[in-house]
Amino acid sequence: MTRSLHGRATRSALTYVCILVATLTAIVWVRSDAHSAPAACSLAGGDHKVAASPGAALLAASDADLNRELSVAKDLGMWAVRLDVDWSVVEPRRGQRNWAPIDRVVNAVVAHGMCPLGLVTYTPLWAARASDFPRNSHYRPADPNVFASFAAAAAQRYAESIAVWEIWNEPNLANYWLPRANAGEYGRLLAASYAAIKSAVPGAAVVSGGLAPGVDNGRDIAPLTFVRTMYQSGFNRSLDALGVHPYTYPALPNDPAAASWSTAARMWDMRDVMVAAGDGDKKIWMTEFGAPTGTGTNAVSEDVQAQSIAIAIGAQTDAPWLGPLFVYSLRDAGTDPNNLEHNFGLVRRDWSPKQAYTMLASR
Repeated sequence: MTRSLHGRATRSALTYVCILVATLTAIVWVRSDAHSAPAACSLAGGDHKVAASPGAALLAASDADLNRELSVAKDLGMWAVRLDVDWSVVEPRRGQRNWAPIDRVVNAVVAHGMCPLGLVTYTPLWAARASDFPRNSHYRPADPNVFASFAAAAAQRYAESIAVWEIWNEPNLANYWLPRANAGEYGRLLAASYAAIKSAVPGAAVVSGGLAPGVDNGRDIAPLTFVRTMYQSGFNRSLDALGVHPYTYPALPNDPAAASWSTAARMWDMRDVMVAAGDGDKKIWMTEFGAPTGTGTNAVSEDVQAQSIAIAIGAQTDAPWLGPLFVYSLRDAGTDPNNLEHNFGLVRRDWSPKQAYTMLASR
């Protein structure tokens, strides 16, 4: 992934300031007195690191499977594990929070000597708009400040373990920001969450929600378009790193034929937007990346899966402004070779290794 393979912000400091003031007026936070997360888990701690993004299924895994999956990550020398701090799971009824599922996974990640990346995301049904139908946790929250309140509570609860928080998952896709993607709406959620988290835990860092491959079609928004809109509106002031999901399958990340749609190639253009706005010191975090094996449409061979991950790791060296790479995922989610979502793992469902596992183990 190099620039040769194809790979201002002016408007609206006022918009950003108004949102920040409104957020801090509506929500008053008490700073955390807890000890901070280890320095190794900080934003800078992720430089040139490889990490894991196992997906939401980790919350439902048995204790035995959870520990075995985390052992896979640890054995591969992975730095961190991205885990869902799903608001709809923790607080399905307003004011009744059950942190136990998150506690279990956070504690297990720490016990295995890795850093948790907290992905705070999704919406309980009570926090969506009344008109949102069918009922779905992927609708954007009706009130960004209520989401921000939850994000701050999570940051404070896990202040000793989680140093970096990612706000939402793939907000440029309608499937994850129903009923349609909207960079302004997401930017307001990000700004509210950033202010709330920083007030609760001043040393915490915030990564914007990882942007997935997509096109401008009225429902989804292309990642580069989304980044430009966020920067034009001043929402870059509410991120410490930019999250991207640079999937390119079935093509390799450095395939020139895929440059017109490849999110990997577009990261260099996103970087230009960041530098032009004075954000040259901020990095792009690849909070999901991988490729599915199997026989489904757009699936790849095990060799191409391994090559894709190796190329992305090489890009971290070639482009020092790239932060950590979170590989999606560790273990196959199922056994149907035609189902892409069943086949992103580095190991199969029976725990046998794929070529990508062997490649990572030999680094």
